[in-house]
Amino acid sequence: MEEETQYYHIPVMLEEVLSFLSGIEGIESSVVVDCTVGEGGHSELILKAWSMVRLYGFERDREILAIAHKRLLPYGNRVVLINDNFKNLWLHCKGMENSIAAFLYDFGISSFHFDGSNRGFAFKTQEKLDMRLDDSVSLTAYEVVNNFSENELTDIFSRYGEERWSRRIARKIVQKRDEQLIETTAQLADIVVQAIPKQYRAKHIHPATRVFQALRIFINDELSAINESLKHALGFVKPGGRIIAISFHSLEDRIVKDRFRRWAKGCSCDNEGLLCQCSGNPLVTVLTKKPLQPKESEISQNPRSRSAKLRVCQKV
Repeated sequence: MEEETQYYHIPVMLEEVLSFLSGIEGIESSVVVDCTVGEGGHSELILKAWSMVRLYGFERDREILAIAHKRLLPYGNRVVLINDNFKNLWLHCKGMENSIAAFLYDFGISSFHFDGSNRGFAFKTQEKLDMRLDDSVSLTAYEVVNNFSENELTDIFSRYGEERWSRRIARKIVQKRDEQLIETTAQLADIVVQAIPKQYRAKHIHPATRVFQALRIFINDELSAINESLKHALGFVKPGGRIIAISFHSLEDRIVKDRFRRWAKGCSCDNEGLLCQCSGNPLVTVLTKKPLQPKESEISQNPRSRSAKLRVCQKV
């Protein structure tokens, strides 16, 4: 008997995702786009739930996509896996305008990246500072930490990590790298801990969490990719189709919330106030006035799901 494959990542809020998908008319024989395939957890459940669904899956990381490919192989030509950043979905979905039933996003990075990639995403292990999600990204965390100025580091930690001690941490990094280059995750994490006054260190998360998050987001340009991809997705989803987005921190969720709010008001541009010349006719209906969060039972089984927030809109 073949041994069951063990995966690093546990897909979050599966029940809620399937529930919102089931509310789409004709979902049984539609096209669904999983913009963040990862190891294929959400995709596999969708393919199992509806035997006629065709699934397009985007994953920028070639290494993890190979895992998904093997996992989804039993579903044959119902699956099209694409090794590309989801911001480029418009290139691969040409000809499918106003016809796709749903787009699913699960932002952030997979447990695979923390536990199995050895690329410096995890501060609790001794790994080289890299943090690139794909090899098209030239800049590494090592280069940022050892070459960027104090002001540049402060801006990154503040903007992408919402770290209140950004300046102190940046100053400590510059000081320490003058003594010795910062090469590993353990070195960087230790420097961050030293920079934050003991009485102000968070109790429930590691003090380096926000700095590592900020570096990863900056290096991989994650936030602009989210905004760009959402704008493209609206043109491909069919009337009555849905965009489902799962975020894991406030920066991601803010982008989704703002984009859904604009669409609901009939705005598809990025201009404010009088500069907006959009029609004003609603483009979507927001189905989640407040974001849904995992149930306590899910959090107890998968603690990493605790910060997930799910928002859904339906195209008019």
